[in-house]
Amino acid sequence: MDNGPPPLADVLVVGAGMAGAAAARLAADAGLRVLALDKGRGPGGRLSTRRVEAGGFDHGAASLQAQGEDFRGWLAAQLAAGHAARWGENWVGVPGMNALLTGLLEGIEVRWSSTVAALDRVSGHWRALDAQGQPLAGAERLVLAVPAPQAHSLLTATAASAEWGAAGSVLLAALQAVRYAPCWAGLAVVEHVEGRAAPTCPDAAALAAAGLAAMIREGSKPGRNAAGHWVVHADADWSTRYLELSAEEAAHRLRSAFVALTGIDDGAIRSFGAHRWRYARPIHGLDPALAGAIEGLALAGDAVGWCAEAGTPPAEQAWRSGREAALRLLAARGCLS
Repeated sequence: MDNGPPPLADVLVVGAGMAGAAAARLAADAGLRVLALDKGRGPGGRLSTRRVEAGGFDHGAASLQAQGEDFRGWLAAQLAAGHAARWGENWVGVPGMNALLTGLLEGIEVRWSSTVAALDRVSGHWRALDAQGQPLAGAERLVLAVPAPQAHSLLTATAASAEWGAAGSVLLAALQAVRYAPCWAGLAVVEHVEGRAAPTCPDAAALAAAGLAAMIREGSKPGRNAAGHWVVHADADWSTRYLELSAEEAAHRLRSAFVALTGIDDGAIRSFGAHRWRYARPIHGLDPALAGAIEGLALAGDAVGWCAEAGTPPAEQAWRSGREAALRLLAARGCLS
């Protein structure tokens, strides 16, 4: 049953990770009405922090690096606002990585646990639909800040019904060509014994030999109450090889590697879980010229404009792409001088 027209905004943002949050912030600061939808239960995306009884895990990005002065400036503002801290040469959110999105989304209406199953365009407005085809929300302009395979799925039917023609075909083909490296993350809670020194992280060679990219002791980060919490990131090859494992089997394999490399007694491990990031980082990006090829639509995400040779950190690329998506829509509405 149709419960009536969805609420309208000037800009609808689908996906409230770094890219979507950056787009929403810039659009809201320009005076537009912004509504964001995200399938998660709270902010983060790949900056998510998983909370458990004994503390939390930054099970996506362990920290952020900055290349451009604009992104450094934004991180400095997060530091001043108490949302970030320096961790060596890098930056972390406080008390978790998802705190970095708190300021971006402040004052913006975000509907969490809202899964968009389809999109359509009716009378010049975008509508986000749920799995039953019922409208979740609508707006004049749309920022689609989700991984390219999900964007492709949402836009395929829309392109046919909206008769986008050649522009739509080119965009859909380009979205299909985007590629990501996956990452399995292991989350360990090790019994903490007061006075006992924490095991040290293995060196890069030992990690690589075990198929791992990183091992992070969460308690080593500022602002953390996470004694005994470790995050283990498998490398891209390992994660690709075992991409379709169950979380239980992936956790079993990562736990074995963790024990072997650290020498931690397996009996001291209170819990060990695993989370799969299917789209952990881009390895073949989307031409940024295509991100705004369709009227009223702007794509954002770390794959938009991604170029390995540029060396831009993925989170920075996501942040910048979100801002550029909002700027495209603002320019189209005549909001920019």
